[in-house]
Amino acid sequence: MYTFEIIVGTTLGSAEYAADHLAEKLIDQGFQVNIHLDPKLESLPIDSKHAWIVCTATHGAGDYPDNIAPFALQLQQSSPDLNLIKYSVIALGSKSYDQFCHAGHMIDLQLAKLNAKKVAETFEICSVETQIPEDAIDGWYPQWVNNWL
Repeated sequence: MYTFEIIVGTTLGSAEYAADHLAEKLIDQGFQVNIHLDPKLESLPIDSKHAWIVCTATHGAGDYPDNIAPFALQLQQSSPDLNLIKYSVIALGSKSYDQFCHAGHMIDLQLAKLNAKKVAETFEICSVETQIPEDAIDGWYPQWVNNWL
């Protein structure tokens, strides 16, 4: 069974709430979970027993939130081989902006470029359509978790 490393990028807290809610659901199913609010590449295991879930909002004009931006830069600069990592991305944003969920899509591309294996399509949560991100997680989770079982 996997240990899920949930990597959070948040500005106003919605991505953190979504990550916490997802962690509860995973723990209820017997998975181990670690949440990273200040993610650093050196603190994340890179092996086949640890899967990564990036749960990030988009800030400003399509940017990463401040807490995850250094991690994204670390990935870009050090270019680790992540071929043992399976991952998923949860992207939060607002469709009222041109760069809807851009940070989530950028980290997805970066992970794929580093040979990580994507397990499910990026899940987008629009803050205009779903004001409580935990509700979106509840609807998405049953199908998503089957990809891991």
